[in-house]
Amino acid sequence: MVVRQGFWLLILILWFLSASPALLWAQLDLQYQSRSQEQLGDWKEGVKPKPVSGGNVELISVLADYQEPAASETFPNSVKLQFYLDHTHDVFLTVRELDYLTYYWLDKVQPARSWEKGFQNVFDWPTDPVLQQLTPKLDLYDLGALIRLDADSTSSIERVAPGVLYHSEPPSKINGYFFTLKTGEDARLMAIIIQEATGKEVETQTFRRKRAGRPFTIHWEAKDAEPGLYKLDITGFSLSTNQTFSKEIHFFHQPVLAP
Repeated sequence: MVVRQGFWLLILILWFLSASPALLWAQLDLQYQSRSQEQLGDWKEGVKPKPVSGGNVELISVLADYQEPAASETFPNSVKLQFYLDHTHDVFLTVRELDYLTYYWLDKVQPARSWEKGFQNVFDWPTDPVLQQLTPKLDLYDLGALIRLDADSTSSIERVAPGVLYHSEPPSKINGYFFTLKTGEDARLMAIIIQEATGKEVETQTFRRKRAGRPFTIHWEAKDAEPGLYKLDITGFSLSTNQTFSKEIHFFHQPVLAP
């Protein structure tokens, strides 16, 4: 009886493989793997297992407050991520979903043209191989981006370059930022943005309760802020254990994309 059941199971598997080769190859194509185009560079992209969360406060994305209107209901043919560097830095770029739906992930970017000081740094990648094929369908701004500088791993003190995510036309000026994070435990938090040159506190926000593992966003309205280095200082404590934690996120505010 067991042998007969195994035989029919094998037949069913062989039938599925023969009947659905296109589906199987499509799923393989979506898996996280190396991608490259001569004019764009090399990167890894695709669907990968849910990553293990970081420590008490995990930084997911730092993006300019800009959403370019979609030209149609279909996903754009390409996506661009632009960012400013105040000096030459080692750059570690990750694009991922703000909240997990498909487990899309892009990283290990080696651009065809080296990153350099200024706002001309743009990573442009096609969406047909992965982003247009995902189920459920994603909107462009379901994605976040984290551009770490000089270090690839998370830590309590991080240096980042805010990204500008768009598909065709970038903004002429950056008027604010979205910092997306999550905590490992239910927590109470305070977020303070400080101008590093003067030590002036330019923004303070308090969060009475943030649920563990759920992304949340800190929005800074920066239209009147002077260009320069700033720090987002996050402090808080676990609501279950009272354990305290902190995180510093250092970034350069350059409002004009063509200064």
